[in-house]
Order: sequence, then C-alpha cells, then structure tokens
Amino acid sequence: MLDHRIPFGFYAAAAFNIFGMALFSKGLTNTVLFDTDPAMFSRPACLLVMIWGLAYAAQARSWRTGPAVTAVFAVEKAVFAAWWGMWLADHASELPAIVARDPLAGAFYGAYGAGDAAFMVFFGWAAWRARRPS
Repeated sequence: MLDHRIPFGFYAAAAFNIFGMALFSKGLTNTVLFDTDPAMFSRPACLLVMIWGLAYAAQARSWRTGPAVTAVFAVEKAVFAAWWGMWLADHASELPAIVARDPLAGAFYGAYGAGDAAFMVFFGWAAWRARRPS
C-alpha cells in the first residue's frame, strides 16, 4: 500500500513544527506571536513545539514499531487543533489587528490549527496502520 511513504508524513510534520515555528516566531523573537496567546505560544512553548518536531522526525523510520508513540502525536495535534478552534471562536475578530501589527503572527494565528488537524489525522492513520499486519 502507501506504507513506504508514511515516513515522509513524519518528516513533513517535523518540518511543519521546526521550520514553521522558526519562521513565524522569527527565530523565537516575535513578541507579537508570544503576546497574542501566551498560554500556548510563549517563547519556551514555541521552542517545545520545535522539539516535538524533532520527535516526529525521530519516529519516521520506526513508525511501525511504536504505534502508541504515533497515537500520542495524534492526541498532541488534536490538543493544538482544538485550542486553535477555541481561540478563533473567541478572537477571530482580532486577526486583522494582529496582521497589522505583524503579518507573520497574523498568518500563524489564522492557520496553524488547520495544519495541526491535518497532521492529527495523519498520525492517527499511521498509528492504525502500524497496528495492522503488513
């Protein structure tokens, strides 16, 4: 099936977290990003998002042997996607002002949860596939 391509999904999730966060946080210096939702995206939290990305990359070649780890990744992405949805429900009207202050921060808050939701589905599927015989 497509199982031989699954590692690429792990690497894509790693890039999403590592390079995406490096970009949108401007190398962990974007105070607009940090101040907009400090409960989820303080500077240390953004660094931890990048570390999660390293975990995804570390699991890429051994995804079949650790389906529980991959399932944890799905849960972690579900938390971020749900947080984003709740944040948008309360703050969507503030997005234009955030974009005016910092376009990267505005773009981040307008979209990050969609990527997290997509990777949640991917990790859930990969965990399910790993539990099935080849």
